[in-house]
Amino acid sequence: MQKRNLLVVGLLAIGALIAVNGALKPDVGLLKFKVKGGYAYAYGYTDARSVPQTRKFLDTHPEVHTLVLKKMSGTRDLDMNTRIARDIRKRGLNTHLDRNSYIASGAVDLFLAGNERTMDCKAYIGVHSWSSGKYYYPAKICHDPEQKKHEAFLEDMGIDPAFYTFTRDAALPSDMYYLKPEEIERFGLLTQKPKCD
Repeated sequence: MQKRNLLVVGLLAIGALIAVNGALKPDVGLLKFKVKGGYAYAYGYTDARSVPQTRKFLDTHPEVHTLVLKKMSGTRDLDMNTRIARDIRKRGLNTHLDRNSYIASGAVDLFLAGNERTMDCKAYIGVHSWSSGKYYYPAKICHDPEQKKHEAFLEDMGIDPAFYTFTRDAALPSDMYYLKPEEIERFGLLTQKPKCD
């Protein structure tokens, strides 16, 4: 009977993990913003269209001082995503993750671009290795042509450049690794301690 109960509990835990993982991989479409006072709530993924869209949005809303990244699955154009991140920093915008935020992949760079970077507990930050096709990613080709460029970006943002190799090695391109609080602190991702209730 005890073995059976353990099996049932184990299966329930696996089912819950699968459900949570599915819920944390939102596909809410191309980047969009909702403004409330000085806060712009961001949703979606970025691509080449997102650069002019973001610039136009920020020019139209000079009152915005903080981007709250909500459900952002990443980018489909890493170079354009980096341009958006640099625009965020150039404009002196802050970034924030609230308790329901989920950011992953290239969206993490947008968060790191914030002048002040804050988060509430229970927000998720997901990282993994980049890929340019099914079989083309650093571990497979035994070198990383993106490493120096991305480490320079992190350094410009005031983040420990070692964060790049950590994220690259944390999970395969098809998987996701969620940062632990001690890792967020270790690499200096926040400018203030997390806000926990």
